[in-house]
Amino acid sequence: MTGYVKHIEDYPFLQNTGEMGKLIFEYDWSKTCVGDIDNWPVSLRITLSNVLHSAFPMFLFWGDDFVCFYNEAFRPSLGVNGKHPAIGKKAIVVWGEIWHFIGPLIQKVIVTHEPVWFEDQLVPFERNGRVEDIYWTFSYSPAFGEDDKVKGVLVTCMETTNAVLERQGKNQKE
Repeated sequence: MTGYVKHIEDYPFLQNTGEMGKLIFEYDWSKTCVGDIDNWPVSLRITLSNVLHSAFPMFLFWGDDFVCFYNEAFRPSLGVNGKHPAIGKKAIVVWGEIWHFIGPLIQKVIVTHEPVWFEDQLVPFERNGRVEDIYWTFSYSPAFGEDDKVKGVLVTCMETTNAVLERQGKNQKE
């Protein structure tokens, strides 16, 4: 007797989620702090479903290692020769060059249970084969588990680099 072969259709929260859903389905989660996908808590499945089904760029850090998840809308922000695929990797590995900035933000959200918000914030990171100066408007919000404890941090964001540079150019001309 052979074992049951899993199909992405067995996971409704991953259906119609494009490349990211496929990457999540194919990843070996047993080697991460979130564990096997069949044992994920409902809170992770629902939060991740909301991320994956959003047309707005979103990123999720989950678990003790802040394992990375993100949606199709966020994917271009990682660049052509950048951090993609970062699905399943520890945040400190993916975001090492900016951990001094985002690590404390994540901790603040976890401890206070309150969101943080930044508008047109410069966050330089490596993408397209080099470190780029990138501006973002973003919020980090708590993602709660079944036990009402913060299990992750939900990031909603929009890159604003072009708008910021355009404003800076206009200001320099005046």
